[in-house]
Amino acid sequence: MKNATRVSAILAVCMAVPAISHADATTFRVRDDGKSRVTFVSDAPLDTMIGKSSKVTGSVTADPADITKTTGSFSVPVVSLDTDNELRDEHLQGDGWLDAKRNPKIHFEITEVIPGKRGSRELKKNKDTKVQVKGKFTAHGITKPVLANGTVRWSDGSLHIKAKFTVTLEDHLISVPSIVRLKIANEIAVAVDLHAVAK
Repeated sequence: MKNATRVSAILAVCMAVPAISHADATTFRVRDDGKSRVTFVSDAPLDTMIGKSSKVTGSVTADPADITKTTGSFSVPVVSLDTDNELRDEHLQGDGWLDAKRNPKIHFEITEVIPGKRGSRELKKNKDTKVQVKGKFTAHGITKPVLANGTVRWSDGSLHIKAKFTVTLEDHLISVPSIVRLKIANEIAVAVDLHAVAK
């Protein structure tokens, strides 16, 4: 009888472990408060275009004890993209390019988080942790996989996420008119700087 009781107790503890781990996951919100930013750079032979937006929104659910369980997604309104040139912004948001009317948002969804070289799954409080993030990037209504390199800094009430990745206009069926082909690069470098606060 005592052995049966011990076995039952062990099973109860083992079954409780996933629940405890799940309870440690926290949802952090990225709010449209100007603290988060997305930047993109087109470095073409005849021109370098730099654009930005601080209208980022989204959420990420993370367990500081195991970052591989992280999920989340973020969006940026196409109409918020600013290249410091009103005419260029109008073209960028128009139906020949990103087509803001039909595809109002650019979207990134996290599909996998890979620990850095040290292989630790745990976030250290108030320290940058290197990660690779696999995700699905959607622009112009086309979704493609991407791999981002970045860092995560965790505190009790917030996450600070920085990451960089590249996308191509060709992958998202965005055609560049021949007249500006030497001024717009096919490959676009994207950088995100996100401040997420616990709900």
